[in-house]
Amino acid sequence: MFEDHGLDTIVFELENAYVPNPPGDDQDEEPEVLAQDCGYQPLGWHDLEAEMLNYDGDSEKDDDKDDGNDGDSEAGEDKDVGNDGDSEAGEGKGSQVPIVNEDADNGNDRNDDIINECMDLFEGYQSKSDDEYFSDSELELDKGVILKRVKNDNVRQTYKCLGDGCHWRAHGSRMIDKMTFMIKTLVDEHECHRVYNNKEAKVKWIASKFENLVKTNPSVSVKVIGDLLRENYRVSVDVQRLYNAKRRALAGLAKDHAKCFGLLRRYAYMVNQSNPGSAVHICTQQPQPTFQRMFLSFEAQKLGFLEDCRPFIGVDGCHLKGPFGGVLLSAVALDANSGLFPLAVCICEKENQTSWEWFLNNLKIHLKYLESRNLTFMSDRQKCVIAALELHFPFAKRRYCARHIFANFRLTYKGEHYKKLFWRATRSCNVFDFNEAMNEIGAIDPAAKSWLQNIDNEHWSRFAYDQIIRYDHVTNNMTEAFNSMLGSHRAASYLELLEFIRRMVMRKFQERKEECEAWNSVLPPRVNAKILKHGKESRLFTIIAAGNGEYELLGPTGGYGVKLREYSCQCGYWQMSEIPCTHAMAAISHYCGKSVMKDKISDFVHQSLSKSAYLQTYRGMIHPIPDQKRWPKVPACLPIEGQTEHLIPPPRTVQPGRLKTQRKREPDEPPKGGRSGTVVCKLCSEPGHNQRTCKKKKTTQTQSSSQPSTSQPPTTQSQPHSQVLN
Repeated sequence: MFEDHGLDTIVFELENAYVPNPPGDDQDEEPEVLAQDCGYQPLGWHDLEAEMLNYDGDSEKDDDKDDGNDGDSEAGEDKDVGNDGDSEAGEGKGSQVPIVNEDADNGNDRNDDIINECMDLFEGYQSKSDDEYFSDSELELDKGVILKRVKNDNVRQTYKCLGDGCHWRAHGSRMIDKMTFMIKTLVDEHECHRVYNNKEAKVKWIASKFENLVKTNPSVSVKVIGDLLRENYRVSVDVQRLYNAKRRALAGLAKDHAKCFGLLRRYAYMVNQSNPGSAVHICTQQPQPTFQRMFLSFEAQKLGFLEDCRPFIGVDGCHLKGPFGGVLLSAVALDANSGLFPLAVCICEKENQTSWEWFLNNLKIHLKYLESRNLTFMSDRQKCVIAALELHFPFAKRRYCARHIFANFRLTYKGEHYKKLFWRATRSCNVFDFNEAMNEIGAIDPAAKSWLQNIDNEHWSRFAYDQIIRYDHVTNNMTEAFNSMLGSHRAASYLELLEFIRRMVMRKFQERKEECEAWNSVLPPRVNAKILKHGKESRLFTIIAAGNGEYELLGPTGGYGVKLREYSCQCGYWQMSEIPCTHAMAAISHYCGKSVMKDKISDFVHQSLSKSAYLQTYRGMIHPIPDQKRWPKVPACLPIEGQTEHLIPPPRTVQPGRLKTQRKREPDEPPKGGRSGTVVCKLCSEPGHNQRTCKKKKTTQTQSSSQPSTSQPPTTQSQPHSQVLN
């Protein structure tokens, strides 16, 4: 009979899994010092074997003998399950023999992930607590069943399935250590259908499963959560439960964000300890130390900018999407390869003149800015930014983002022709081309030309830019690109956001340093790409040498003079960007010869756009910071505003209505993805709307309704189809 049931193999597996080798094996003998000094008495091999293999005698029926009436009721219930009680007492038909995996851990220290991953239970399985296996709803949701507690006390627990005709049953009781529960009876065959609308899928359980998703994307819709719930867990719940679960996850997210304010002072202390010379400043509101602003810039960023970065800084702000909102102000520079070089960031309550003045003042102190240094800022022409720059950097040049200027210009002067002429005037590198474009705008509408002339040319047109800066971009896309790099971290806590920026900049420093060492040219790749492009276009020009390094170039766009010794061209591009233009490339090829031009071309490019300057920018490094669990308390000798290192979170401001997930686009701006075209109104022929929402249509209807009615009788509203068609 044992051979029929395979019990010899089972017992062998049990011996390997649970029972140590018999005494006599030197490797498994207990040390004598334990028995002598500590009073330790090792359990005999035969006693342990009896305890582990005789659990089938300690069955659910045996547990019922101590309960009187409870035992009788349980015996009656056992008849419905297929005579389980008899089978557990002896060798009945329904006996469930424990089969243990060979990879299982010995003793009570079993792998806790078994119940969470595969829900594989078997007779003889031991748990560490009474709630780990029986009261956890993971089992019901994984199997798609509904269980009922038949018995539930400190000594035993019994569960059965409520499915129609299902005989699934599990019984367990506490062992001698009063901590471990062992499954003694298990009928592990579900004969019922799967339940998808499971009551155990409660709000708390759903919120715990999608807590990380809501944390990284607070604007995720409940429809997405419901789809993931059906796909991953095969559970379907109503929409209201999904809303409550998301609300619960967001509430937990707000608590996690609030905890970070108690660590910001420690973080500032650790930044100064690991990266000496860095600037970390925290501004608080009194009388209680409530967080208001925080400035962060590392020493390596300052040295890299002052060494060989272009003296150009773009400033901008982006809204944060966490529970406490706020704005991230950033200052971004450019390296020799036109790569982004983040210089400083600031988390503040909102974007106003006070916050910008505080940010730029700390930036000025950190950079040790001298009024004699050449420096240019680019912004989006906000009044608060302009006022703050005039206060702290009065001698610095200012540029305005041409895209923001055009966004205001096209509100009054619309049309594709205005758009082309505006960008032609913006990108003009000499005054002749600029005046030509402005005159064409004035020919269409003198008011449009006057509107642009109210803005100083040095703020928005290339020909008037400071040539020392060596930067030809007319937009502030560098800061917009930095904001897009933050991605979903804009919804993270302030501490996580600052740590993401630190790690990103730290990684970029090392990666770009390694990439630069592999360059074969003395010029950065993007500078080389521009030179190659200009070299191909220079083949269209006729070269006339005037002597002493001066040339006249004749081509499709007219004639231009080039002076190689002065590094200048009449088109203006070479002086403004410090990279030879197409006319200069033609003159250089004639002056040096095509055979050696490749080796000599670097002599005509500014030193700040070379490989050596690039290496100088990234020669420093940002040192790692230990995990926050290892951060010590701020020493008492350091002055702390408010006499406490714990900061109070700022007040939360919840905006009315649904949270915005997309940026509001301009009327003529194409939508993101999807349709490739732009909607054009049939009434006014303007893009961005249709005739149903046309404002001119509404104006016409208002005017017609205000006019007096004529003596003619009004026509009937409904007409036969034949009359309408005729």
